[in-house]
Amino acid sequence: MWVSTGSEQLGIPLRSAQAVARCEPRAELLQRYAAVSDQRFLAYVWSHTGDDSIAARFFFAKGNSCVEDPATGSACANLGGWFVATQATVPLRKRIRQGAAVNRPSELALHVSVDHEIFVSGKVIELGRGSVDL
Repeated sequence: MWVSTGSEQLGIPLRSAQAVARCEPRAELLQRYAAVSDQRFLAYVWSHTGDDSIAARFFFAKGNSCVEDPATGSACANLGGWFVATQATVPLRKRIRQGAAVNRPSELALHVSVDHEIFVSGKVIELGRGSVDL
């Protein structure tokens, strides 16, 4: 399902965490089936792993290769949108585990309120800082 809570992405629910782990995306298939625009190709695969836990991976095409993001807040928010669109029981809280396949494990928290408001949180490690003067 295509979902956008600010950044449109293709969300693909899978049957198991093992299926998520086995994903081997190919840039040409992302470009064919997950095109947001002529230059953006985004796919988010996920599966429930328990009552409140989800395994997820986020892929995007970069040139002729496929890149994986270890923690994707926009995709987590879109997962909340997926739950709203599929009329999941709310409120709900989920822990999204992502990034293990690229040796950067992360955990995001997703909360969808009874009013269908979507909240995403998580811990981050600052990798860089800078400024640009124009």
